[in-house]
Amino acid sequence: MILAMDGREFVAGRMTGIGRFLLGMLEEIARSRPHLTTVVLGGPEAQLPGSASHIHLHRVPKHTTLYWDQVLLPRALRQVGASTFFSPYYKAPILAPCPTVVTIHDVIPFDFPAYTSGLWRPYAVALRSWAALLARRATAVVTDSAYSKKGVLTVLGLAPERVHVIPIGVGQEFHPDLPRMAKTAAMARYGIREPYLLAVGNFLPHKNLPRLVEAYQALPATLRQRFTLVLAGTPTQHGPARSVSPASLTRPGVHAPGFIAAEHLPPLYAGAAALVCPSLAEGFGLPVLEAMACGIPVVCARAGALPEVAGEAALYVNPLEVKSIAEGIEQVLTDEELRARLGAQGLVRARAFDVRRTSARLVDLLEAIARSGKVG
Repeated sequence: MILAMDGREFVAGRMTGIGRFLLGMLEEIARSRPHLTTVVLGGPEAQLPGSASHIHLHRVPKHTTLYWDQVLLPRALRQVGASTFFSPYYKAPILAPCPTVVTIHDVIPFDFPAYTSGLWRPYAVALRSWAALLARRATAVVTDSAYSKKGVLTVLGLAPERVHVIPIGVGQEFHPDLPRMAKTAAMARYGIREPYLLAVGNFLPHKNLPRLVEAYQALPATLRQRFTLVLAGTPTQHGPARSVSPASLTRPGVHAPGFIAAEHLPPLYAGAAALVCPSLAEGFGLPVLEAMACGIPVVCARAGALPEVAGEAALYVNPLEVKSIAEGIEQVLTDEELRARLGAQGLVRARAFDVRRTSARLVDLLEAIARSGKVG
C-alpha cells in the first residue's frame, strides 16, 4: 500500500498553513502507521520536515501549475506505484492512475462577491466548473467544517456521502506555557511592541481588514495609546482576488510585520492580549483555534465556520459593523473577568481539535480508499 501526497508546500524556510496541515499527517504516519509507505511529491527544492524510514520524497520537475497537475503528477504517480493520491487542494489529475482524494477547504473563491462579480465573473464561473469536474472525478472530497460541506454540496453539486468533514487540528506547539524569553524574542524579531492585539492571515478582501483598522481607530484614545494592532501575514493573490495593500491600512498604532515563520507563531499568539478575527467568510478559521490553544481571548465574527470552531469560547461581533467590532475589542481589553473566562474556555475548546486525532481520521480515510482500490 503506497500513499502519495502533493507536497509542494514543503519549501525550506516557509511553512504555510497547508504545510502545517500536511505535517500533521506525516507525523501521524511516522508515529503509528509503519505499514503505510508514503511518498511525498515535491518540487526540485522540496524538503521533508522530519524523517521516517517509510516516508520518502519524490521530486517532480518544476513547471506551470496546470502541466504539473495534469501531466507530470500522473506520471509520477505511476512511477511510484501509488495506491491512492491525496491533494491538500481541490486540484488533482483528471486521468490519475489511482484513486484520488482532494481537499476543498472552503468555497469562498466560488461564491464570495469580491471574487465573483463584475469583470471577473467569467473567471469565477470557469474556476467553479473546473473545481466541480475535479471533485466529481475524485473518489472522495475532504473539507474542514460542516459549514464548508454545505457550501461544497450547494456550489459544486456533489453527493453528500462523498464529502467528508475532517477538521484541521491544532499542533502541540500551540500552548499557553511558552517561556517569556521566547515571546520576547519573537516580538523583537518582528518589531512588535507589547501589549498588542493580533490578527493573523492574508490580506484578501474577505478577511475584512479595512473594517478592523477602522474599529481600532474608533477605540478610546487611552486604549490605542496602550495597545498596538498587529496585522500578521502577507498580501497574496487568489485568482482574480487582489489583496488589500498593507500601505492602505497604515495608521498610527497599526503594525504589519509581514510573513511570520511557523516557529514564531506560537509565542506571538501567547504574547498577545487578544486575537481579533473579523472575517466576512471562513471555511474553518485556524488562527482562532491556534489562539485558543495558546490561552488568549478571541474576538471573532459570527460568520462562516467561526462559530463552529470557537463554540462558546469567543466574543462574537458583527463583521459588517465597525462599531460592533470596536465594542468587542474594547470589552475584551477592559474586562479582566471576561478575558480570563474566554482564555479558559478556549483552552478547553481547543482540546477537541487535537492534531493527532484529526490527522488519524484523515489517514484512516485514505487507507480505506487505498484498500478498496476504488477509482472515482
